[in-house]
Amino acid sequence: MSGRAVAACSALALLIASAASAAAPAVQFRVYAQTGIRLTDIVWTGERFLYLENTKNTVWAADRTGRRAGVFASMPKQTEETRCRLPAGSHGFAAGDLYCHSPDNTIYRIDPSGKVTTFAKLPEQAISDGALAFDTVGRFGFALLAATGRSGRSNSAPGAVYAISPAGVVRRVGRYTATGGADEIVVAPAGFGSGAGQAVLTIDAGKTGSLLMMSPRGAVRRIAQLPDGPNPIVAVPRGSGGASPGVAPGLYVTDTLSKNVFFAPASALARYAGDLVVGSELRALFWAVRPRGSGFQAVRIPAVLPGSKFNLEGAVYVI
Repeated sequence: MSGRAVAACSALALLIASAASAAAPAVQFRVYAQTGIRLTDIVWTGERFLYLENTKNTVWAADRTGRRAGVFASMPKQTEETRCRLPAGSHGFAAGDLYCHSPDNTIYRIDPSGKVTTFAKLPEQAISDGALAFDTVGRFGFALLAATGRSGRSNSAPGAVYAISPAGVVRRVGRYTATGGADEIVVAPAGFGSGAGQAVLTIDAGKTGSLLMMSPRGAVRRIAQLPDGPNPIVAVPRGSGGASPGVAPGLYVTDTLSKNVFFAPASALARYAGDLVVGSELRALFWAVRPRGSGFQAVRIPAVLPGSKFNLEGAVYVI
């Protein structure tokens, strides 16, 4: 890790992932949809699901049952993952527009009709894994955040986090150096202790991984060390929302290998409200990451998924 990152990291802020709590019941996932495509990401629009197809960069529309209904949009074909995010329709980002981060670090905007336009280009040459998130708390000015870096590497390599304005203006927030690279990025919720509103990166080095946190000033600290490379990550909200009829609230996770969408109901995850829930790509292990004093704690979530081999990629929490 860079000198800046080491300076920002303390013993209290770094806790090795603990074993699953004996008191916590197992979270039972089920197959929500058999999509037939190599999934990298999933988006819930409030009316339907959108699936991202690996490498082909096709965005598929799906109904509320998860069944594919046809192609919504197509971006240029790219090897490695593309991730997409939907804004809340505030702070200059129009409701209904979809934003996608492709491996060549182009940020695309897709309007509600499926028209694809180039929104921004990150000043990076190396291939990335499409990490993308909206700042919903405001510490980054409610910008669209994109992280560069390529996962699965066993060597130390640099990456960066960029903030993008509604006009497509790109500014660098900060850089990180870690074994592996960023697969995903999420903004920690407002009640997340000393990390409230900061960016959290899932750093996947293959058989190991970590979570890095970056402040709006670019300061980096490691908040968890994990025994398997992490990928999907969501913030579990406190309280319930207003999901559309016919869609169960809870966690939806995509698996490239089986081409399935897995689902765990909100009732099974209620004890993790306010936490970040992160899953590992190959072993499908899950952790709840939460504040503890001035630092953080990662606790294993006992979870059962159908199957024995996995390649977990994207996730969305529907409320």
